Amino acid sequence: MTAHTVIAPNADVRETPDIHALRGKLETQLVFGERFIVESEKNGWCKGRCAHDDYPGWVEKRFLVPALPMTHVVTAARTQIYKEATMKSPCLGSFSFGSMVAVDETGESFSRIAGGPWIYTKHLSPAEEKHEDYVGTARKFLETPYYWGGRSGFGIDCSGLVQVALGRAGIKCPRDTEQQIELGEEAERPGTGDLVFFKGHVGILVDPENILHANAFHMKTVIEPLSVVEERSKGITAIRRL
Repeated sequence: MTAHTVIAPNADVRETPDIHALRGKLETQLVFGERFIVESEKNGWCKGRCAHDDYPGWVEKRFLVPALPMTHVVTAARTQIYKEATMKSPCLGSFSFGSMVAVDETGESFSRIAGGPWIYTKHLSPAEEKHEDYVGTARKFLETPYYWGGRSGFGIDCSGLVQVALGRAGIKCPRDTEQQIELGEEAERPGTGDLVFFKGHVGILVDPENILHANAFHMKTVIEPLSVVEERSKGITAIRRL
């Protein structure tokens, strides 16, 4: 088994090595700079596990290179990378929240990524730095499109949103709702920061009466009254306090 680094803005982790297969339960996603532990290769695909949560699946080999050291993490929902250290320079692409990069030159406005493109400095934090306000982190994804299996600022699902928000706070979080429901302790009444679970769904309370969640009803990440979601989902299955 060898550690590899993702070199695409995001890379789907699929249940089967087939880009035309319907997306299944075992699918998740990695973003630029995250690591995938490769166990075997087959026809341009790598079988293995996501390093951050041990989630299994298949990733296209073209999205992976041998593991590279990273120094910083992207903390904006989305950010552009530029050819030169100015916003007027040609844009070379975009990175998502959670992307890991190696910075070799830091400037007041822009920082250089490993001798190549430049990225806005205020959209970066040192890789080891945590942000305890996971509700604030989750808010960054408001209006982000819903994407089954997504974990990025380009598209995200309900449990992916919870995982990346808690991960930024240094809280280890599994990928799926049926595992996340074991986090923390049971709460009798909803409170700010609680995780609220419904059948096959999860969200984060921004206050006792409103929930922030990525959902297929709106096909995006929104804040709406907890009571509305409870009625639409036919009841709350659990409230967990971290």
